[in-house]
Amino acid sequence: MKKCFIATLLAAQIAGHMPAAAEDIDLFAGVPPGAAEVPNVLVILDNTANWDAAFDNEMAALSKVLGTLPPERFRVGLMMFGETGADNSNVAGGYVRAAVRLLDSDNQTRYAALIDSLDKNADQSARGSLAMTMAEAYFYFSGLAPHSGNNKDRTDYRGNSSGSSRSNAVYALSGNALLSKAGSPYVSPVTSACARNFIVYISNSALHDNVIDNSLASAQLAAAGGSTIAIPLSPADAQDNIADEWARWMKQDALGLTTYTIDVNRASDGNGPGWSALLRSMAAVSGGKYFDVAASGTAIADALNVAFGEIQAVNSVFASPSLPASAHTRSTLLNEVFIGMFRPDENGLSRWLGNLKHYKIGLLDGSPRLLDSRDEPALDSGTGFMTGCARSFWTPATTDTYWAFSPSGSCLAVSGSDASNSPDGPVVEKGAQAHVLRSAVTRDVHTCSADFDSCTALTSFDTSNSEITGELLGAASLAEKEALIDWARGLDNFDEDIDGITTAEMRPSLHGDVVHSRPLAIDFGSDTSPRVVVFYGGNDGMLRAINGNRGTDIGPVGPGGELWSFMAPEFYGKIKRIRDNTIAIDYPGSSVPGAQPKAYGMDGPITAFQGAIAGIAKVFVYAGMRRGGRALYAFDVSAPSTPALMWKVGCPAIGDDSGCTVSGALDFSGIGQTWSPAVTMHAAGHGSGTSALLMMGGGYDDCEDVDSGMANHDCATPKGNKIYVLDAETGALLKVMDTERSVAGGITVVPDAVSGLARYAYAADTGGNLYRIGGVGAGGSATSPFGESAPADWTITRVASLGCATSASCAANRKFLFAPDVVEDRGSFMILVGSGDREKPLLRYAATAGVKNYFFAVRDTPANTSWLSEESSGGGACGVDLLCLGSLTPVLSSATPGNSDLAAGKGWYLGLAATEQVVTAAITVSNRVTFSTSQPPAPVAGSCGSGLGTANVYNVNYLNAAPLTGEERFEHLTGDGLPPSPVAGSVTLDDGTTVPILIGGSASSPFEVMDPSVTTSFDQPTTRVYWHIEQ
Repeated sequence: MKKCFIATLLAAQIAGHMPAAAEDIDLFAGVPPGAAEVPNVLVILDNTANWDAAFDNEMAALSKVLGTLPPERFRVGLMMFGETGADNSNVAGGYVRAAVRLLDSDNQTRYAALIDSLDKNADQSARGSLAMTMAEAYFYFSGLAPHSGNNKDRTDYRGNSSGSSRSNAVYALSGNALLSKAGSPYVSPVTSACARNFIVYISNSALHDNVIDNSLASAQLAAAGGSTIAIPLSPADAQDNIADEWARWMKQDALGLTTYTIDVNRASDGNGPGWSALLRSMAAVSGGKYFDVAASGTAIADALNVAFGEIQAVNSVFASPSLPASAHTRSTLLNEVFIGMFRPDENGLSRWLGNLKHYKIGLLDGSPRLLDSRDEPALDSGTGFMTGCARSFWTPATTDTYWAFSPSGSCLAVSGSDASNSPDGPVVEKGAQAHVLRSAVTRDVHTCSADFDSCTALTSFDTSNSEITGELLGAASLAEKEALIDWARGLDNFDEDIDGITTAEMRPSLHGDVVHSRPLAIDFGSDTSPRVVVFYGGNDGMLRAINGNRGTDIGPVGPGGELWSFMAPEFYGKIKRIRDNTIAIDYPGSSVPGAQPKAYGMDGPITAFQGAIAGIAKVFVYAGMRRGGRALYAFDVSAPSTPALMWKVGCPAIGDDSGCTVSGALDFSGIGQTWSPAVTMHAAGHGSGTSALLMMGGGYDDCEDVDSGMANHDCATPKGNKIYVLDAETGALLKVMDTERSVAGGITVVPDAVSGLARYAYAADTGGNLYRIGGVGAGGSATSPFGESAPADWTITRVASLGCATSASCAANRKFLFAPDVVEDRGSFMILVGSGDREKPLLRYAATAGVKNYFFAVRDTPANTSWLSEESSGGGACGVDLLCLGSLTPVLSSATPGNSDLAAGKGWYLGLAATEQVVTAAITVSNRVTFSTSQPPAPVAGSCGSGLGTANVYNVNYLNAAPLTGEERFEHLTGDGLPPSPVAGSVTLDDGTTVPILIGGSASSPFEVMDPSVTTSFDQPTTRVYWHIEQ
């Protein structure tokens, strides 16, 4: 039997700190806003007789859109099917009617006028060949010799004066497609190697590319280097048309061309369905979008605006997605997807904007996908983020003018959307929870005493609380103290929206950035009547509890509304910095005087216990702080609208151990920054298995941030090199276990399949070590499961040392920052984890290039008492009683290791590229293990890309690292940066069907949903796979 166990998945992904040290938010340093090159867009217009019915509306829509696009944001051109007769060559294919040029205000007028001047009869083509025209577009973009585009009267060539006045006005511009009527080669419109390139094809019904045209287009494709292997279509009427194979190749080519297709007045009979399948395929294989629109001018204009809006989209940044488990079917997730978001300040200052957005999963063409509130695809495959016109739940359906003081957004299909909350699209601060919160009249905001030991009950965070002193806030006067408190509660007393109102409205920035705190959604209702509450933290100091339903109120609080929030007293002294927003963040290489590390609040992991205590249903929430502090908070949220503070443990100060919590004979003086999620579990040796426990790693020490020469740490006496076991209700500390280095990731608990009681647990540390935690067996054996052992008697065993070339320490070691995934296989446990130091995402850190990272699959067999000891005896590979690199089978090429090679090792390790590091947790489902990596951006002048490095997503067989399909184990992940950790499970869709899903395994977006069972080429498990999902 094979069983998979998911640790509570670590918080979101992408953070920050000091450049004397390092942080993952360093990746955002020096990425100027709006630095992307202006995209090149070639509109291909179907000007065959098919355009008769839609001609007037189509031309009006195209003219209007080109005339109203934001000036100087696009370079646009027009290609049409070639006319014959007169002085035109009779070669089939397309020609450039208007070259791709910068669409400034003057050219907008000229191009719109050209469109208006087109004549239904005089500009009609008698022979439309889409495949040949796609080939011609490729020749034009590539600067190659034209096939059909020269020797045409109306081609945009230098000196052409044979057309109408409106045509000649375009031909007279510089940047012609050809230097003469018979000219060759084309003058490529691609003026920068970093520019993105697009085709927008407007179709007016099925064309009939003849056999000769398709054969020639196929030969041209092969000559260009593209594959002519047919893409399957259904229905297959247009299967022989090579246009979609051309679209596929142009995306794969260095041009990276993305194709959008607009199917005007789609025919539902005859050749229509087959033609639509071709258009859909052209978009799908190139990362574009297919539009099925009526022949009305409004519908056509909307499609064009959506296309142009996506083309100009700018990346936003997202934290990890979360889904709530069904109240009574814990293995099934509800169809609610919550994604925390943040956007770094473009000027490098302290106040970052954030939000919580809500989406769902639905079937699109039979496959699960992420959908918005309109049941439309939420993601833009060109950016990997939300499409410009996506509207999340809780965002109003109608537009407003709230953001008129700071317009942004790329949904050109909705007039006035740049000033509106709706649609919110990829703009972090628009719509969603932040919009609902800005509409609130009052907020229920709690805090507790700033004295660590006295933080035993909730108090109000408002100006009436005398315990919140001006000294704690850094305020110079009573008035400033009250203003800071009111501002932190959301009041716009700095007049951010420039409307002169400072006393009776909420501020635009009231929702802080959600960087690492992964939202935790809990269903307090039933399977038939869910009542979802979402808990998450932000770097405005707040822990929030949100009504996570789409349409159901919780008491007086509507969907998306805030039930309550908690301001951590550790954040009091940071409020003024965020409000004033004058202190820069100390990024690497910063020369800004007075710059400081980013201020963090409740930025850590959120976990929960949901079950019965003494027969009474209880829900407890546990909140860590990550770089915000060294504390773990516990709340009783059994009544979700009226929380109670249960306890707080840890240490009050980052830099010293005075005042750390003491619990009996044990204490928390060894705790680090609370990065590790507190995982809930039950064990037979504690309360006979009925009392809940917490197990958590000791956290993170900023000694790991050090970058000195080739060393990537300075951790002689680190904090966080512990594993803590607590009573989940009382917070009593029951056991402290020592590790070599800090345990920043979660603990993976292996439960019994029948009782659910813990058998073992596994952990990893920043020194590249793996640990097994268990009980004490006969004769004091440390290889036994927990069994009836009390937590005080539990043992920890170092299973593997993988940080260095040998089991000895080294100056720049491989690090494990995430919980391992664990799969039970034939009496052994496969421990799956990748090494990487995501806190050093730049090449400026010497150790980033100096450490060789791997993904590991380590086999542990606790029942075999000599499994570890034989590594030190009889010529063992390691010289000590644990596994090391020499114990494992290396996978350093594209070849899959054979069974004999695998049998010779106790697991395997997969080589990564130079500077590549694993930056997410791994998850195993359907025999596939999924994880993502990042390579830092190379500091090369004029280099292309997002500036966020290169991200790859891996999907391999967990037993031998075999790729899912083909020869590559990974795909380039659209959007790059530091992707979030993957999520998997079974989701009940709105129609009641339950489907398996994986988020984070698709190359099109780290947030796209896929069915993990349909792309696996190796055998599926022959027995049931059990998921243990901690809430």
